[in-house]
Amino acid sequence: SLTSVTIPGSVTPIGDDAFDGCSSLASVTIPGSVTSIGGHAFVGCSSLASVTFAAGSNISSANFSSPYSFPGDLRIKYFWSGGAGTYTAMRQSGDDNSAVWTKQ
Repeated sequence: SLTSVTIPGSVTPIGDDAFDGCSSLASVTIPGSVTSIGGHAFVGCSSLASVTFAAGSNISSANFSSPYSFPGDLRIKYFWSGGAGTYTAMRQSGDDNSAVWTKQ
């Protein structure tokens, strides 16, 4: 029933499978303190529509462990768009793999 989460500033890694299967999760805010995001951390979050990477966000590609950390193409868009900012998703029929993210 978790619908939104703001990761505390004391967190540096978001571990593998941390929110896997949280189908009601719609928004996430990730602080600049986070330096790594594990594999499948947000997979199965079929309602996820908004992810904010706070100012100072600088997760390296080696530490953004997998294209499967988030539904769809968020990992790619994070690197193409320069990191910090809010990304919103559009998807077809709640299909995780069809999520296309856009930086606002």
